Amino acid sequence: MSTELPPSSALSLDSAAPSPPPRASGLISLTQSTLWMSLALVVAVLIALVLINHALGPIILLLLAIIIGEAIRPLVDFLTRYHIPAPLAVLAIYLVIVVISGALFWLLVNPLITQLGSLAQHLPQYQEQVQRQLTDLQQRLNAQGNLGQAVYSLATALATAVQQSAPALLAVPFNFLKGIFGILINLVIILTMTLFWLLSSRKLKRFVVGLLPTRSQAHASSVIGEVALAFGGYVRGTLISMLVIGTITAIGLALLGVPYALLLGVLAGLCELLPYLGPWIAGPVSVVLALIAVGPLKAVEVAILFVLIQELEGNVVEPLVMSRSVHIDPLLVIVAVLIGINLLGIIGAILAVPIAAGVQVIVVRVLAPAIRRKSGSLAPATLTPDPAPNT
Repeated sequence: MSTELPPSSALSLDSAAPSPPPRASGLISLTQSTLWMSLALVVAVLIALVLINHALGPIILLLLAIIIGEAIRPLVDFLTRYHIPAPLAVLAIYLVIVVISGALFWLLVNPLITQLGSLAQHLPQYQEQVQRQLTDLQQRLNAQGNLGQAVYSLATALATAVQQSAPALLAVPFNFLKGIFGILINLVIILTMTLFWLLSSRKLKRFVVGLLPTRSQAHASSVIGEVALAFGGYVRGTLISMLVIGTITAIGLALLGVPYALLLGVLAGLCELLPYLGPWIAGPVSVVLALIAVGPLKAVEVAILFVLIQELEGNVVEPLVMSRSVHIDPLLVIVAVLIGINLLGIIGAILAVPIAAGVQVIVVRVLAPAIRRKSGSLAPATLTPDPAPNT
């Protein structure tokens, strides 16, 4: 005998059944406060861009002061451990740097000026020699048909480029000497700012970190310290690379009997300011100069020398000096240098790599973990299957 439930009982059972969990709609709700905050952020970014555009010079000097300060901070900390006040430690380091720089300048300035004068004196002769060699090359390639003409056109274009760029390259040291007074003024300003940065940066760091939530202060302090380490490590590594590569280049060219060896060695050392791109400037210049001043065989010897120097730099100098301080992806370095050149010229290229190192630390330590946490928090909402329908 079957019994039927009354309608009221059926209704009560249906009402007691658990309701399915709410389905994620995937919609983003924008409140009025969110819109005002977004507008304020956009206005703040625009104001910052305007201020940077109108105060670019002081900002560049400040960045240079911070980078130099972080480079010499280990020396300052070492001296302060022996109860030497921080201002006296910084001034002592400045004094040592000035003495070493003055000694190097005194030893190198006369030979450099002599070689520059000799190069400027022989430059017309070198240009005539290049023109004669091109004429001989044209006569030899005339019998080769279209291929010979193509090779001659390429050689002519390269020679023309060298002849046009040679006066500009020679003018660089003289323009540097003309602007030495302005450089000295900026150097004094940078060193003064570096002193005050070293004296106040730790207080500034505590103030900035103290503005953050307590749970984030340790991580923020670690990130700031790593950015400072990247700044200082890059500067120290670059200075060592400049000294090593410049010295090896000058000695190697002198042993090969290449004229202007010291001048080319200084050029190779300065080109280390442009990592991965600088050697492609110093090497071809040295090869072309050896080709014009001596001959093809000497140019081949110089090319082999620069290949060996590149191998030494890539397998010994970079791993021992740079990689221990800061490791930056080569693609990021090249992109940063190109952007810096387009924005600020040679100063932008010099500042680009340490800034890229700091940005890399922030991306790896802050942005990437935040994105991972955000993706993990969104994963359950996006991957949870819909509940099965009631049958």
